[in-house]
Formats: sequence, structure tokens, C-alpha cells
Amino acid sequence: KAPITTPLGGGYKSLNVTIRKSLGLFANVRPCVSYHPHVPSAHPNMDMVIVRENEEDLYAGIEHRQTDEVYQCLKLITQPGSERVIRYAFEYAKANGRKKVTCFSKNNIMKLTDGVFEETFQEVAKEYPDI
Repeated sequence: KAPITTPLGGGYKSLNVTIRKSLGLFANVRPCVSYHPHVPSAHPNMDMVIVRENEEDLYAGIEHRQTDEVYQCLKLITQPGSERVIRYAFEYAKANGRKKVTCFSKNNIMKLTDGVFEETFQEVAKEYPDI
């Protein structure tokens, strides 16, 4: 990724998000592995991959000012977008010999948006009984 920055508090839409959407880069894949003992680590056995949705949620970039003191950002979650990134995570796990896929959400607070993500995760997970 080149040094593309978005001005804080104004200016133009994020170039990174625009590129992601244009190219359909919906999954942000982040391997996290420890190189212990060659590199000292508090987590010497860490070996995980984080797959994060990259286009929806707050990345939709829809926000507005309600009053002089109140600002609002819309969190957009779709069932098809959720299924796409969740299925990607399971297919990644399958292709790379991973044993588990875990869903992180705030569905205890955001019952509708994160709720549909969690429900979709549970449905897709049924198709991958070995993971």
C-alpha cells in the first residue's frame, strides 16, 4: 500500500476505501504469527489469521452533523456482505489447514447490525462441520 492518507475532519473520501470498493477487496486478511524464539514474544505460540470486513460497517463512510454538538455515523451491514466475508474466512481456513473460525461481534449491543452478522456466521458455519 502506498502512502495514501485521508485528511482528518474533511476533504475527500478515503482513497483506500474507494480502491477497496472498486476492486472488490472486501476481506482484510491479517496473519498474526510469533517468530519465537528468534524474536522475543509474550505470546510465543501465537498463530492466527484475522479476516475483517473491509467495505461495509463504518467503512461505508456515511456520516452527518445533526446539530452543532452532535455528529452521527451510520453503520451499514448487509446479509450478503456478511455472508461473503464469512464464507471467505471459512474457505481460507479450509484451504490453509486451520482448525477454527471465531466470530467477533458486538451483537449484545448492536442487536440488528451485528446480530445479522452473527446469525449469518452461525448459518455458514453449519456448512463447514470439520472447522
